[in-house]
Amino acid sequence: MIRTLSVTLALAGLASAATTLVRPGNPAITPLGRTWLGDSTTMQWAWSGSGARLSFQGTAVSARLQARGTVYRVLVDGKEAKVLDLSNSSDTVHVLASGLALDSHEVVLRVRTEMSQGTATFHGFEIDGIALAPAAAPKRRLEFYGNSITCGYGILDSVNTNSFKVTTQDEGMTYAAHASDSLGAERRTVCWSGRGVYRNINKDTVNPTIPKLFAQILPGDAQHLWDFSKWIPDAVVIDLGTNDYNPDNPDSTRFEKAFSDFVDSLHAKYPAAKVVLLDGPMFSDTYPVGTNSLSHVRRRLDNVVAAATARGIAASHLSLSAQGDLGYGADWHPSRAQAKLNGKELTDALRSLMDWSGSTSIASRANATGATLVRQGAGWTVQLPAGLASAKARLLDANGRMTHRLHLVGGTANGLPRGSGARWLLIELPEGVQTLAIQPHFR
Repeated sequence: MIRTLSVTLALAGLASAATTLVRPGNPAITPLGRTWLGDSTTMQWAWSGSGARLSFQGTAVSARLQARGTVYRVLVDGKEAKVLDLSNSSDTVHVLASGLALDSHEVVLRVRTEMSQGTATFHGFEIDGIALAPAAAPKRRLEFYGNSITCGYGILDSVNTNSFKVTTQDEGMTYAAHASDSLGAERRTVCWSGRGVYRNINKDTVNPTIPKLFAQILPGDAQHLWDFSKWIPDAVVIDLGTNDYNPDNPDSTRFEKAFSDFVDSLHAKYPAAKVVLLDGPMFSDTYPVGTNSLSHVRRRLDNVVAAATARGIAASHLSLSAQGDLGYGADWHPSRAQAKLNGKELTDALRSLMDWSGSTSIASRANATGATLVRQGAGWTVQLPAGLASAKARLLDANGRMTHRLHLVGGTANGLPRGSGARWLLIELPEGVQTLAIQPHFR
């Protein structure tokens, strides 16, 4: 479990503080989703819902971001502050919030659009103030693999005959987002419209399916692959198959094998995670005409689950309510009301499957028994939690570069080096790494 602790910073002088650039390599920035950190100054992402989060103390925040063709959701202190529409913008600096109260804030920047719309290059947050230690992440974790339904294709539209627009796509309004938020879980999303598990839409077997893409961080980049050990979900949810069945039913044996192989691949990455297969809301026994695709895919998924269970994998199958009564989004995709209904169905299923009662919040992850910084004279000492004999630690500067390695001893006040220019103290505790922010006027 990763634990964080923010140290209260003095407000004196912040009102006139110069703009500070917090770069991606800085421990204050929390990557969201799959990201590629090429160096301490540049971060890239492309999968839906990816982005970055920062806690800071100050009055304004901007993002240095190149992401033409995409649209972003911006949250400040848990509330949606603005929609950052870069669909036709090549600007590189974007104001996210200004005129904030001189206090502690959190900004979250997440891409609403999908991987096919382009790769983002992020150079950091500019703040009128100072960065704080990152907020604790939710304890629960969910990973989603899917197609346009999981990407939120057309979900902000209400006319089923309208075609795709980047401005009506929103991963944050999907069934996956509703379920994750209801359960207090952090989510990671790997989705691409038109892609399948055995074949893609219109019988396409040339372009890669999701199982052939799932290890990538950036589109078409087979060199820099995701390190699955970095983030282990409690459950993996797969909503694939809709495109395999358009315009007609796929070969049953090949479809089941491709799905089973994908489940095996995920199980190899996450042996303890439960796997949930969905037949999504766009399936129907009346379309495509004469295929009975809903009944057909349910039998296939039941077979995949039975075979996975026999191999010792904790797999299950959930049928989501079909769309129609609650309207449509663009191109006959799920509406916001449909996504909310399906999200509740998945929430209820996961709550039972995972034995998750209630929901968790970010604040509930904080633990007061961690190490603490104590002011002594003109410097700082750090005290380990009771019962811990020793711990390794690192001091980092404002750009995330290590300045010192430390060996901390329990039961005593460990003095920090003076004049080191350190901004962060990272302590390796048995439960995970604890991050402490060092007040800037004591550097």
